[in-house]
Amino acid sequence: MSILSISFLELCMHMIWPVSCPVCGAVGRLLCPSCLGDLMKNPPLPRCLWCSGTVPCGTHADTVPVHAGSLYGGDARRVILMLKHGGYRALGLRLGRALAEVFPVPALDVLVPVPLHRRSPRRYNQAEAIAGGLGEVWGVDVWSAARWSYDVRTRMGMDAAGRRALPHDVFEVDGQIAGLRIALVDDVCTTGSTLARLAEACRERGATLVGAFVSARTPSPWVLYPISTT
Repeated sequence: MSILSISFLELCMHMIWPVSCPVCGAVGRLLCPSCLGDLMKNPPLPRCLWCSGTVPCGTHADTVPVHAGSLYGGDARRVILMLKHGGYRALGLRLGRALAEVFPVPALDVLVPVPLHRRSPRRYNQAEAIAGGLGEVWGVDVWSAARWSYDVRTRMGMDAAGRRALPHDVFEVDGQIAGLRIALVDDVCTTGSTLARLAEACRERGATLVGAFVSARTPSPWVLYPISTT
């Protein structure tokens, strides 16, 4: 957007609230509704959490379908990076509300966001913010029922092999989720390792996994477990 195309009102808004839409650059806009709508107008098909195969999965009968609003890259990547590193928690709420408009509410009792890393400098949990937007529209409670069991290296900057090497006991989950139908929420699914470990921990506590919802997922496939040919 050139300076000649910016109105006096927009300039005033930018001085008061110095932010611009990460998609179109409109000043004074955290994220334009039309830009957000374009991001999620063609959501990718759900994928099996364990092998990234199509859903229903012919390999894993116990699959947890991963529903994503868009593929990770381009504008979607810019929005999510602004959410994670720009200090704008409200972006998460907007992404969650948009996800709730894209996907019909499943039969579930509670949304469980992926917890923030123990040593994260972030003042808020972006997954919890997205879950808040989802729950607001769907009328479903958000329960931050999971915690990291111990310090682990942040996933950012790791290659795929490093991301998949997440220990099986990395999460602790409140026992009160036993018997509940839950859906997991995160900002991005790349290798699926974080969601998979959290899904395992929730199942060990007796919860039923309905699915996982993320703002975006990687276009490339992931394989957490060997694919059976039998």
